[in-house]
Amino acid sequence: MSNNSWMVSKPCQNQEHCPEKDECSCKKDECCCKKDILKALELLFNPKVKEFVCFDKFSFIGRKYLVGTFLEYFNPYDHDNTAAPCAKLKSIDPCQSDYINIWADGFYYPIPTNYNYKYKYFVPYPVDKASLCDLEAIQFEYYQYGSGWSFKERLMSLLDKKRPFKCCKDNDCCCGDTTFRNLSFTSSNVNLTAGWLALTDAEVLGRVGNILVLSDTSSNKISYVCLESVGFYGPSYGPSPVAEPVAEPDVEPVAEPDVE
Repeated sequence: MSNNSWMVSKPCQNQEHCPEKDECSCKKDECCCKKDILKALELLFNPKVKEFVCFDKFSFIGRKYLVGTFLEYFNPYDHDNTAAPCAKLKSIDPCQSDYINIWADGFYYPIPTNYNYKYKYFVPYPVDKASLCDLEAIQFEYYQYGSGWSFKERLMSLLDKKRPFKCCKDNDCCCGDTTFRNLSFTSSNVNLTAGWLALTDAEVLGRVGNILVLSDTSSNKISYVCLESVGFYGPSYGPSPVAEPVAEPDVEPVAEPDVE
């Protein structure tokens, strides 16, 4: 099993050397998720899960563009609206909370398409960093083979038990706590939107602060979603039946009135 030896460990990977920062410094219109998404990514380097993570199959959903994936037309057999991830997560530095090191050969406009026409919306400008302030969601794949605990069980064992959700002192920016309570109290899987990302029948695994962690129930894909980016959500009762297209009714053209 590959450990992705090309990945780089940063000198500051040991958090004991990182300067302490105020966890409640968030103000309105600032990035509520960037510190927590970094902490969520750090978990993927934990020995419990690292060897199972496909570090070359990541996608990054930003506010205006997508990297490592594109938006797909509705497919009743998929549980999200994005194509398979194909970007790389190269390294992170816990002392640098503004960006992560990635690799992708370009990015996509957020316009739904299919595989044959995806390059119409592709901008072939290589990128090697992602701003954590711009990210609304991250998706990645994991290896399904192995013995003992499943990857999901291993990841869930690392989620927030030691680090409770912390919101802003002035309560101006973070409504993620309420969103998480509503999602976690449902007895079924969930449907939700987060920026350009849409998920259906997703399993809530837990959270890392203001980051919601979900599993695709139809594939080996995990989603990290900023709770502040969640727009619409509700319980899922399984995949919806495929709707038959409705033909447009025949309408007789209305003659224009004679104007003297």
